[in-house]
Amino acid sequence: MKNIIVALTLISFLSSCEDVIDLEVQDGVEQLVVDGWLTNKAEDQVVRLSLSQAYFDNSDVPTVNDAEVIVYELDQTPHPFMNIGNGKYRLSKEDAHFLTDGGQYSLYISYKGEEYGSLSVLNRVPSIDSIAYEYFEFPISQGDSTLPDDGYLAEFYARDPKGARDTYWIRTTKNGKLINDPTSISTAFDAGFSPGALSDGLLFILPIRQSINDGLYLHGDSLHVELWSITNDAFYYLSQVRQESANGGIFATPPANIPTNIFNLNKISNKKALGYFGISAVSQFETVIDSTKARESE
Repeated sequence: MKNIIVALTLISFLSSCEDVIDLEVQDGVEQLVVDGWLTNKAEDQVVRLSLSQAYFDNSDVPTVNDAEVIVYELDQTPHPFMNIGNGKYRLSKEDAHFLTDGGQYSLYISYKGEEYGSLSVLNRVPSIDSIAYEYFEFPISQGDSTLPDDGYLAEFYARDPKGARDTYWIRTTKNGKLINDPTSISTAFDAGFSPGALSDGLLFILPIRQSINDGLYLHGDSLHVELWSITNDAFYYLSQVRQESANGGIFATPPANIPTNIFNLNKISNKKALGYFGISAVSQFETVIDSTKARESE
C-alpha cells in the first residue's frame, strides 16, 4: 500500500508539471533559396531555385522559374543557364566543359529586381584506388526484419594529396539510390575529421573509409562511391547542415540559421538569399558485392 501511495503521488506531481504552451511563430520574409552545386562530371549542370516557407507550412516548396542564372569564368566569360521548369536551370554538358581544376567561378542570379552573387573554386581531388569489403555478422539480432543481421561492410581507399587544408564530401549510391540523409553527410578535412587531426597526405582514416555503409551490403548489391573536392567554407556549411538535421531530443540545442555564401550585390537591400553555391571535382569508383571476392575478416 505504501508503494501504491508513493506511485500515485509521483504521477500527480508529474502531471502538475505539464503546461500547454502555444507558440507564435512569425511567417517571416520570403527569401530566394539557391541549390547550385556544379561538378566536372560529363553531365548537364543544374542550379535549382525556390522560395523559403513559413515554419508550419507543409505545402509543396514554391519554385522560381522567372530568374536569370549565369556562371562566369574568371575572365568574365558568361555561361547562361536555361530554365527547364520546376525551378531548375540547366547548362548542357556540351557547354560545361569550361570547368577546370583550380578554376575560379562566380554565380550571378537576377530575380525580381534584385541581383545575387556567389564565388567558388574547383579544387583538386585524389582518385579512389579501390573498394574492399568483408563479411560481418551482428552478435545479436537487430530486431528489424527489414535489416539483414549479416552481410558485408565496405570501405573505399584513397589518399589525401600532400598540402594541408584539402576538404572533401563522400557520396554513396547503393543499388542505384543515392544515400542522401542529411544526418549521414560524410565529409573529410585532409584525411581526417577536422583541421586539427594532422592527417595531411595520409590514407583516409577508417571511419571515413567506412562511411559508405548504409547498413550491411548483400551479395549482388551495387555500390558507387564518389569523392568530391569542396572548399573549406563548403566543409563547414555541410557540417552545420548535418548538425542541425540531427539536432533533436531532450539535449537539443536551439536551432541556428545555416550560413550562406549567396549575397545580394546591392549592399543596402534588405532582400537576402539562402542556400549554397559550390563547385567540385569528382573521382569515383563502383563495384558489385561478390561474396567470393570478399576480404577475410580480421
